[in-house]
Amino acid sequence: MHAALTDIPDKQRHRGLLAAFLLLCGFLLRLYFLQKHAFLAADSVLYQDIALNWLHHHIYGLTEGGQIRATLIRLPGYPAILAALSWLFDGFLHASAGTLRSFLPLLWLQIAADLATCCIVAIMARKIGGTACGLAALALACLCPFTANYAVAPLTETFTLFFLALAFYLLQHWLTDGRARWIIPLAFAISCSVLLRPDQGLLAAAILPVLLASGTHKTLRRRLQPAILCIALTALPFVPWTIRNYRIFHVFQPIAPKQATDPGEPAPLHFERWFRTWGADFTATQDAYWNYPEDAINVADLPARAFDTPLQHEQTEKLLQQAGYEGKLNPQVEAGFEALAQERIAAHPLRYYVLLPIARLVNMLFHPRTEMLPVAERWWQFRQHPAQTIFSLFYAALNLAYFFAAIAGFRGALKRETLLALSMAGYIVLRCLLLLTLDNSEQRYTLEFFPLLIVFAACIWMNPGQPPKGSSADGP
Repeated sequence: MHAALTDIPDKQRHRGLLAAFLLLCGFLLRLYFLQKHAFLAADSVLYQDIALNWLHHHIYGLTEGGQIRATLIRLPGYPAILAALSWLFDGFLHASAGTLRSFLPLLWLQIAADLATCCIVAIMARKIGGTACGLAALALACLCPFTANYAVAPLTETFTLFFLALAFYLLQHWLTDGRARWIIPLAFAISCSVLLRPDQGLLAAAILPVLLASGTHKTLRRRLQPAILCIALTALPFVPWTIRNYRIFHVFQPIAPKQATDPGEPAPLHFERWFRTWGADFTATQDAYWNYPEDAINVADLPARAFDTPLQHEQTEKLLQQAGYEGKLNPQVEAGFEALAQERIAAHPLRYYVLLPIARLVNMLFHPRTEMLPVAERWWQFRQHPAQTIFSLFYAALNLAYFFAAIAGFRGALKRETLLALSMAGYIVLRCLLLLTLDNSEQRYTLEFFPLLIVFAACIWMNPGQPPKGSSADGP
């Protein structure tokens, strides 16, 4: 008996050392990406421009032709982080603005946030299935190259993942004891997530029904209180933002617009509709969607499915040549794309409304997540770059393994914490439905799934005969 009791601290010490080792491995992986594959996107510079104008000129806007104009195309969450770091580091970001060096304080903060996300995911899994589940989740999270890669890109994804995981962690605790003290930080996590990316409103849509369904009070008013409080606190930061947008632009715009254009700015709606008649993969997004209308698009880069007839090929080539020559939106070019889109939709409505949206979603889920790495756009062309093709196939297989492992472990999570598992799965389903409506296929839009996939996958290591560690049965 005494030997068994003294063995418990040794096991805990070994588990602690293993957890520390996994976190160290996670840090080294992110350090490797920082040294070798840090990535500066166009959106990164845009966010920085807004942040610096906000901080130094007190205008939430973009610099154009030496002038600053107000904007609402991005929510203030990420620019606020950049502005705070610029203030803290006394102009370091401003002095080297527009370069990767200027984002180094942000990237280190993102690495810390990503490792914190790993810990949150591990704690959630431990609470569901015990210590083995927690360590498995920590390993899967720390060693996940997909999320680690985005930690060294100045984009919103890393902080979005952190607040997503935090929201479900807080929901898990609220489901355990039902105390109102969890609602305030839960609303804060949801609100921060939406302030970073407006599509994270789906997080609230996945969580609020659980707040209603799990209430133990008999009266409807008492059952509604947690959900109402959460909604009110979540919406609170958007009140000044909405008022600001109405005062400056005279529009009701509580979140960023879908087209990412300011009021009065033209949007390439007709080109995008034509693009939806054939765009299905990330290559199409890179070759056409991102380039129009500022950059030239080579008709030879488009797949055969972009044309139903030789006449359509000829018309498309002329429109693309004219758009590339002018480098800006042209109403006549837009009208031409609209005519092409109508013709193609009428000829193949099933392809437009069903098959292509599904193809785009599948591509976002299972395309090799190499967009931040020096890998060829057409990675599958083995003869041109065999090493990159093999690496991309490995990345695709690893990505697929996370999904299969999550499916295998979902049943265990559902048995242990039904409402939490349903809420997490509901978020994934809701996001997939939203992605079916998008024009452009980008695998980063499914990166938000990984904290949840990892929790589900870790439940493979759950002992069905034992209560989870940290549950009420085991004590703290």
